[in-house]
Amino acid sequence: MGIHDRDYYRESTGGMFDTWARQGVTVWLIVITCAVFVAQVVTVTRDGPGPRSFAGSAVGEFGMYDAVRILGGEVWRLVTPIFLHAGLWHLAFNMFVLYWAGSRVEELYGGREFLLFYLAGGLIANAFNLLLYTAGLVHPVPALGASGAVTAVLVLYACHDPYHQVLMFLVVPVPLWFLAVFYVGLDTLGALGFGDRGTGYVVHLGGAMFGFLYYRSGWRLSALIPGLPSTTRRRAVPNLRVVSPDPHEVDDDRAEPISAAIEAPARAGGVADEQFEAKVDRVLEKVSRHGQESLTAEERELLFRASELYKKRRK
Repeated sequence: MGIHDRDYYRESTGGMFDTWARQGVTVWLIVITCAVFVAQVVTVTRDGPGPRSFAGSAVGEFGMYDAVRILGGEVWRLVTPIFLHAGLWHLAFNMFVLYWAGSRVEELYGGREFLLFYLAGGLIANAFNLLLYTAGLVHPVPALGASGAVTAVLVLYACHDPYHQVLMFLVVPVPLWFLAVFYVGLDTLGALGFGDRGTGYVVHLGGAMFGFLYYRSGWRLSALIPGLPSTTRRRAVPNLRVVSPDPHEVDDDRAEPISAAIEAPARAGGVADEQFEAKVDRVLEKVSRHGQESLTAEERELLFRASELYKKRRK
């Protein structure tokens, strides 16, 4: 019996509105970003800087990164650029990577922490660009895009699951760590002047640096804002429900506490499988008692591995 087959790990069914209400933070970030892009298209007035199309819209002009204006007091431009894009392909690539890597990172950290991480990744990536500008190392080129925040998500996912196989350029299978190092290497070359001047290489590097430091340090941004409402990625990780045993069906001598994990029958995997599932049961029981935010990084990673394992078993 897999993790999703257990009574306390079942997902309730509902209608269309219930389904939308249960979407994770990753999906809502994509929806909001696409809605902002539509607003850019509707309010476009002229071509933006360089060859890109929708940077010159009224929405783009209000929110795009501009070092001179930020230093003049328009500090929101450190965050708003992550919701703006210069064209359809720019948007599509960033949202594809965000959905693929962000969904998995959200499973590890929970919705609230992932949202704060994504926003902080974009903020720090743009702040890194601003810092290099004030040091005289880069030019004050206006920019927009979620690439800095998305790069932070990709690097964080690669730190957690470095040997996950991915198709590079949709053709060549490589481990995820290689893909992350490859793109960071390209961004480094671009920042040194060996690339397209219209690409925000420095912003990408700022996001990559933040993602790596976040993983190594064990930071938890949600701990800085204890009053923030808790959210979880309920579509991928359904609400937990502990089921009380029926007193008429269970003998007193054999009855377990209400919160006890339900023992799964042993598989052909033997003792190793039983020990692994016992660990998963204990973590799930902790979530049912104290919520997902109570989990340590190791416990979140255990649930992530269990989820991936059971998905493979169901195929």
